Amino acid sequence: MLPPFDTMSFASVWYWALTVLVWTLVTQRVLGVPHDMLIRAARLPEVSARVDTLAHIAAERVAGIADAAGVVFATLAGFTLAMLAVMGFLFQIELAKALAPLAFPLCLIAATTARLAARIRREKLRGEPLRRLLTRHRGTNQAVAIIAMFAATILAVTHPPIYFPR
Repeated sequence: MLPPFDTMSFASVWYWALTVLVWTLVTQRVLGVPHDMLIRAARLPEVSARVDTLAHIAAERVAGIADAAGVVFATLAGFTLAMLAVMGFLFQIELAKALAPLAFPLCLIAATTARLAARIRREKLRGEPLRRLLTRHRGTNQAVAIIAMFAATILAVTHPPIYFPR
């Protein structure tokens, strides 16, 4: 029986709880706008105005960060992802192998969110076009989350942990 705080990532219930929590949080909001507000904004004009405000504040923030430090963040993300891949799949370090299906898709979602923020800021979208774009981005995030969880499951099954004597 494995203890609850074991370092064997794929065999730990905490790894899977963290995975579900991360993907739930990522898919619940797009640019800081909760999905339930997007749904209510279609029929309530005051909620629609709040959605526009929230989306533009977050878009300005994300696009500003991407403009100021996007190259630095992309370089650090690339290095980190390469390090995780080498440590996990070449050196067989299970923690790095387990973090890969979390980190790779999260970086993809971060990049697409930065592009979305730049587009919202550039085109000054409001109302229905903005809500449609946010909903489509949420659907893309959900698809990426499903594929990432499936990839983590496949990795857990096909790359069983290497148990060291204790």
